[in-house]
Amino acid sequence: MAVYKLDGSGRLHQRIAIVTGASSGMGRAIALALARDGAVVVCSDLRPDARPDGFEPDIHIPTHEVLINNGVKSVFKKCDMSKTEEIFDLIEFTVKEFGKLDILVNNAALWMPLRDFVEETDEQWDAMMGINGKGVATSMRQAIKQFLTQPVDKVSGSRGRIINISSSAGITAIRREATYAASKAAVSMLTRNVALDHAKDYININAVCPGVVRTGASGINFRSPEIIKEMQKGTPWPRLGEPDDIAKVVVFLASDDAQWVTGQNIAVDGGFTVGIPL
Repeated sequence: MAVYKLDGSGRLHQRIAIVTGASSGMGRAIALALARDGAVVVCSDLRPDARPDGFEPDIHIPTHEVLINNGVKSVFKKCDMSKTEEIFDLIEFTVKEFGKLDILVNNAALWMPLRDFVEETDEQWDAMMGINGKGVATSMRQAIKQFLTQPVDKVSGSRGRIINISSSAGITAIRREATYAASKAAVSMLTRNVALDHAKDYININAVCPGVVRTGASGINFRSPEIIKEMQKGTPWPRLGEPDDIAKVVVFLASDDAQWVTGQNIAVDGGFTVGIPL
């Protein structure tokens, strides 16, 4: 198991971060990476336990407990991103517990197995738009309200940072993912518009757009040799993605190194959105 113990040298030392969807997959990797660089992490999800179908080597240990066991300050706070009151409570809890909020990572999302658009239902549309769209918007708005009560940090040059996890599906069309793609395109455009509104307030807002990444949520694809072969055809890089590929870019965007970066949707996809390799 990797060691995450703080030594005071991390770029995010003692900054307070919320990661939604932190129990598994990319959210778990992001929480661990932020902590490795010194952040105090509020791990948020529907439940603390990781998905049993995930690929983490320490899957039996909740994310916040992994951090605590390695000397990092961390807590778990339940939040259903489809429920506005729980999003409000998450932000309020964090500020009450730690006195401020520096970093919000909107990672929690709903993805459903591939199907043609005509086979999708209004209920699926409402669920994905409610979590991936409205949930992210509500979370951003509440975080910004808190950021505006905080002074511009003299070291970071920022009041706060938001990193949304969008998707390559929000950049380019992908067969049989119409509603999910529409919800992630909403996240990407929200990122740009809200960043434009609040750049004057010294608030950094960016998004990471993952390609094909091996997680429990997408595990049905990664357990099928035929589907893996098809996914590899669309990814120019010789391998598919891992959660750490996404986590490393999130840490950069959360750090002072990205002080003058805002309103960007950064594809981390092995070239997936560049074009189909021959």
